[in-house]
Amino acid sequence: MSNLQASHLFSVQDRVVVITGGGSGLGRIMARAFAANNASKIFILGRREDALRETAAQAADGVIIPVKCDITSKESLVSAYGTVAAQTTHVDILFANGGILGPLMRSPPPKADGSQPSLSELREHLFNIPMEEFTQVLNVNVTGSYYTALAFLPLLEAANKRRPAPQVGVLTAPTAQIVITSSIAGFNRKVPFSYAYNASKAAATHLVKMLATNLTSYNIRVNGIAPGLYDSEMANNVFTENGAQGGGISEGSFPTDMIPLTRGGSEEDLAGLVLWLASNSGGYVNGTMMVTDGGRVSAIPATY
Repeated sequence: MSNLQASHLFSVQDRVVVITGGGSGLGRIMARAFAANNASKIFILGRREDALRETAAQAADGVIIPVKCDITSKESLVSAYGTVAAQTTHVDILFANGGILGPLMRSPPPKADGSQPSLSELREHLFNIPMEEFTQVLNVNVTGSYYTALAFLPLLEAANKRRPAPQVGVLTAPTAQIVITSSIAGFNRKVPFSYAYNASKAAATHLVKMLATNLTSYNIRVNGIAPGLYDSEMANNVFTENGAQGGGISEGSFPTDMIPLTRGGSEEDLAGLVLWLASNSGGYVNGTMMVTDGGRVSAIPATY
């Protein structure tokens, strides 16, 4: 029964991992989780070199490797791919995790007397936001994820070529995998922050499904993560507004009607999920969106 022991089921030992957006937030948690569990190499990609170095410094020397990259630039992705390819023969799992919230693009709040803004006021409020700001959110969250996935296909294919030949009655090592970070915002019919952000994450979720279908013949799996509220640079204002302290991970940090479990996501919540996806026990998962939100999509008007 050794094959059912947790040390075997959830091992990521010797995995080679690439994580975009690895300098902060969820990407930093992912990198630290793989480093703590004996992954061979973790390449973290991002625009801010200081943030990347800060993440790398939190693990043993050389395990987390920072690579400067702007995922909205094909030239930058090609350069980052070359840097990674010069240091590894393959990549087992790619996390297309880079993303932005962008500026607030939500409907104006009710007036002091409780009445709703007029339709002309709503139009003026939203129409005055530059179109380029809306497009930039889509450019990073959708286009950037798509081209990140394409850029690393050769190294993912190389990982598949390293797999041993199948044996009857023996579970073969998992095929290569892409994991795209979406968000429960992609399911939310309300707009707490930004129409652009919600729309971009709905697109990212469908991108997961399209790539999963279209890469099946190449034995490259594609899955997605849809996080709820995790304390990060992107969501910090929500935690501040609700008076959540200590990362908001203790129960009672949020009202039940906002998050049924009454807390934000923890490092352990995300780390456990990504380690499972990357491990032998996650090898049968393909084309799936994994929601990690404490039940928030159950408490809002959602398409999920």
